[in-house]
Amino acid sequence: MATFARTYAIPPISVGLPLEARTRVSLQLLYALFAFTTGLVGILVVVVAIWLAASYPAEWVTWIVAVAGVPLALAGAISGPAIAWNCLKDAARPDPVLIVRANGIEDRRAQAMIPWATVSEARMVYSYALGGLNHVHLTLRTPVLARHNPFRPGTKGYPWRRRPDEVRVPVVLLDVKAYTLAQVVAALVKRYGGEVTVIGGPMLPS
Repeated sequence: MATFARTYAIPPISVGLPLEARTRVSLQLLYALFAFTTGLVGILVVVVAIWLAASYPAEWVTWIVAVAGVPLALAGAISGPAIAWNCLKDAARPDPVLIVRANGIEDRRAQAMIPWATVSEARMVYSYALGGLNHVHLTLRTPVLARHNPFRPGTKGYPWRRRPDEVRVPVVLLDVKAYTLAQVVAALVKRYGGEVTVIGGPMLPS
């Protein structure tokens, strides 16, 4: 059992360990639809911008639109379908994708099992584009083998190559609240002598 305070005004509550989190199928499918639509819009913007530049080569406005809009639209055209595909794959998984145990955390999406004793710092990263807590960034004392997917909600947009001594654990679109997962992780990291920080959001209760 891990005991932690949900807020400063509520007494500490106990959470049974292991804490298993599965994907929320409905949210994964909705996000997949949104990402796929974003990709289609990006493709459309790229096509229209190229057509305008080719049709009106003397118009400086069309070139401004092309130069300013095409890179962003192209990024959406590439990442949108990839994110949608990852959401569909996660939605099809019946097993837990994230398991928080007393001795470590297992992220099956990254095929990684990380003992708490190896975690020197856990950073809770917020993204208001996703409505709150985004992922938990673990800095490790020793390197670990883990996959990193830049096209998964929670870690999208981060570099292709991760540092061997860090792991980003997405906590969005799951059937356990991201805030609950963050508090349990924070309590266990502190228990093993690690530090906990927050980036872009409210501090967690101590």
